[in-house]
Amino acid sequence: MGSIKKTKQDLLTLMNKRTLVCDGAMGTSLQALGYKGPGDFLNLDPSALDSITQIHLQYIEAGSDIIQTNTLGASPAKLEQSGNAGYFNEINLKGVLAAQKAIELYRGKSAHDRKVFIAGDIGPSGRLLEPYGDTKYQLLLDSFARQAETLSKNGVDLIIIETMIDLNEALAAVEGAKKAAPETLIACTLSFKEDGITVMGNRADKFGKYLIDAGCDLIGANCSVGSDSMIKITEKIRDANPDALLLIQPNAGVPSFIDGMTIFNETPEMMAENFKEILNYNISIAGACCGSTPEHIRKIFAIVKKRN
Repeated sequence: MGSIKKTKQDLLTLMNKRTLVCDGAMGTSLQALGYKGPGDFLNLDPSALDSITQIHLQYIEAGSDIIQTNTLGASPAKLEQSGNAGYFNEINLKGVLAAQKAIELYRGKSAHDRKVFIAGDIGPSGRLLEPYGDTKYQLLLDSFARQAETLSKNGVDLIIIETMIDLNEALAAVEGAKKAAPETLIACTLSFKEDGITVMGNRADKFGKYLIDAGCDLIGANCSVGSDSMIKITEKIRDANPDALLLIQPNAGVPSFIDGMTIFNETPEMMAENFKEILNYNISIAGACCGSTPEHIRKIFAIVKKRN
């Protein structure tokens, strides 16, 4: 526990000094390589796992201080829906190992001792909580706790709970993570529409206090919108939470479906320009989500480096 607690303190100390850079998309990066199906299951495919490691490595080389494990949909509650709950431990373990291997490769290639942190990635369960659905809060809490415990025991440095559209599910994930990994830094981001409201009606100017009171170290927003729309969302979150540490990871614009491929319309240069404004809100971690590439992160890193 001591080393985990120190890692949390190291991260908080670093974020007090400068904005850290997270990574970009994993799922759409894998799709671009021709892989199909849920990204988490690809952790079970040796050749795909090598590709996952290489994607992690590309993000590190682009400037990422933090890389996220390929485990977004690997909670027991999510895996049960596809009949893959039996692979729970293996999917999460291999997700961590792929990230660890990328860091080893980076150090071997560059002889660099720059610290790169691994975030255990936890996403939505795909279920609806009562009273909108038939899923009980305790079931999700226990599911997220199991995933957080597995990720933590296998060596992640922090946990990022992301792409949540229901504040109550986000709270179940935070509570579960705090229960399973009490000394680990925890971030949680909701996914807002352009109007700053989630599909389930949670507002960007109202959610933060609940997550912070539940034990979150960072709050913020990811996915759903491009970096242009994320500027206003970030402003709303900051105005409502003047002292909070913020994590912001927009999509690379708006997706369109062309010739069987999902294409996002924000270039790395466009995203970097928008991050100039997002950084005005004193965010602690800057990254990107669906449709982004290592080149998007490279451009964000260059902007962040000028500001730090």
